[in-house]
Amino acid sequence: MGGVDLNDQQLESVLAIRKSYKWYKKLFIRFMLQCLLSAHKLYKISGGKNDFLKFLHDVVTQLLALSPRLNPSTTVDSIARLTGRNHFPCKRQHDGQGSRRASKKKVCRVCYARGLRTEKGGAIETTWLCDACLSAPGLCVEKDYHTKFDYSA
Repeated sequence: MGGVDLNDQQLESVLAIRKSYKWYKKLFIRFMLQCLLSAHKLYKISGGKNDFLKFLHDVVTQLLALSPRLNPSTTVDSIARLTGRNHFPCKRQHDGQGSRRASKKKVCRVCYARGLRTEKGGAIETTWLCDACLSAPGLCVEKDYHTKFDYSA
């Protein structure tokens, strides 16, 4: 009984089962968490350093990235921009290549996805970007990129 009680104690820290769920949903979530806890123990034995909650977050993020409902062009970066913190726009620094004026600008990712263009038909460029995101996208100081999954609308 000691091993069973220990597993129950470890799973109590994850509040995934609610009163409003149907019994079969509760059962599925419980089995899924039990499998993930066993996988986490194997991960720890093989030398993993993350705790269970971080491991759970990483597994869910990777499963979402592989979801067939998502646009194939979406990556873990698009999920991390919604769950991450410290996303503040900053001015792009000159990287020392090319002319100073040309290398400071990037195409705004939100404006490009929405199909917005300049009067001459070119892409809208900006000197602002998000350093916290992996791809460091150019942004026209908007909040839509970090608050909506589909910011193109």
